[in-house]
Amino acid sequence: MDKPVRVGDFCSFGNYTGTVEEVGIRSTKVRALDRTLISVPNASFVNMELVNWARCDKMLVLAVIGIRYETEPDQLRQVLARLREMLLAHPKIDRTTVRVRLIGYGSSSLDVQIRVYALTQEWNEFHAIREDVFLRVNKIVAESGTSFAFPSQTLYLGRDSGLDQQLSEAAKEQVAGWRSNGKLPFPDPAAARIDALEGTLDYPPRGSVEERRPDAVEIHESEQLSGAPPTEQPDEDTQSEKR
Repeated sequence: MDKPVRVGDFCSFGNYTGTVEEVGIRSTKVRALDRTLISVPNASFVNMELVNWARCDKMLVLAVIGIRYETEPDQLRQVLARLREMLLAHPKIDRTTVRVRLIGYGSSSLDVQIRVYALTQEWNEFHAIREDVFLRVNKIVAESGTSFAFPSQTLYLGRDSGLDQQLSEAAKEQVAGWRSNGKLPFPDPAAARIDALEGTLDYPPRGSVEERRPDAVEIHESEQLSGAPPTEQPDEDTQSEKR
């Protein structure tokens, strides 16, 4: 009575995928991908988890691409921006669903996820659209001067300058100062320090199209955080007096 499938619908159920050829009183016949004809009793069919691909209004294109770790940050930003522009300009992609983001650090790559919907309800056209998108992705990555990553190990033969001794000593002295003053921020920073840090980073990043702050406003706290850490955490009593 619900009519979950009709003749001609491409669907998945159980371990099978195929096209419905006949819906009878007692059974439903489905032509599988290997061209075998599957006859399913309706009593069993209605109790299965059924995916009717023919009822999709649009189809998901989802992929994660790995970019080489040698890629510079601004180089990666260019890749991300061009991928987004390509998908927004594509006539067979739903531009309201375009999402291209750096999602993590893989064992051998910078992982970028592409998630969009293709404007089609037909499988063959969907594969053609996805292929076209992937070919354009290849071109954009190549033109950026970087490339796709693959599992590998790189061996550098050269003299290792080791760690920066001056910065290492400064870091150890700062932690020793925290410990001696009872301000070691572990397992968590002091409440006053958390309050002092609120909103001190610039986001969206300074210079981006979404930035809404006046040009004359300078956020010195964000510049301080991007460099060396402060030599001493603010005292909780001092913060309370300021409030």
